Amino acid sequence: MILSERKERVLHLKLNIPPVNVIDTAACNELAEKLKEAAADETIAAVLLSGEDKCFSAGASVEEHKEKPAQDMIPAFAAACKALYDMPAPTVALVHGFCFGGGLELALYADYIIADATAGFAVPEIKLAFFPPLACSALPGIIGRQNAAHMIFTGDTIDAERAYAMGLVQKIVEQAKWDDIARRFNKTSAPVLRLAKEAFRAGLDTPVGEIDGPITKDLFLKRLYKIEDVNEGINSFAEKRKPQWQHK
Repeated sequence: MILSERKERVLHLKLNIPPVNVIDTAACNELAEKLKEAAADETIAAVLLSGEDKCFSAGASVEEHKEKPAQDMIPAFAAACKALYDMPAPTVALVHGFCFGGGLELALYADYIIADATAGFAVPEIKLAFFPPLACSALPGIIGRQNAAHMIFTGDTIDAERAYAMGLVQKIVEQAKWDDIARRFNKTSAPVLRLAKEAFRAGLDTPVGEIDGPITKDLFLKRLYKIEDVNEGINSFAEKRKPQWQHK
């Protein structure tokens, strides 16, 4: 159900649940396990997440939203989203076609979303007398209170251009050029990317005025300079050449 493709130091995970990548409990468990394995592999510089065939995902299984199976499905889904959010390397959701309901909720827990022009985004749960619990948590902080309220309370679909304007999507890139995203990460030091992710996550909970706190004193001044690639970066700049990362 979850395909894995390693491109040098970038892991590309793909939802492969024909025909429209409906996410069920088994898929959640498999995705969470693959993400935890990737988290433990310090050679991985970034993780990409996409959907095979027609779309990213038409959502989570409606059948498993019945009260009894939901007791297992919702925690499993939340665990998969948390594994993506907790990933110590940068994560990018690559979206084409439908990105609905649980599919959008999953994508929200990547560091950012890149979409093909064909992408459509919605949390249509309200139309079936549900609400999207993880979207209620994540959407307001990403796209603002009013935009999130409109999506959650109406279930309306927005296209890629509107999603970009709202800040839901970082960039619109045609699918044929998605390999460039992996190439960009592969041109960067893996341990520095992971430390930058740690600093970024710490920054989410750090007041703007705390400019001499742990991010500066510990992560930058102490831990960063223990990474050999830092010296290579400085030397390559001085010598006007491309850096040769050792990833250590």
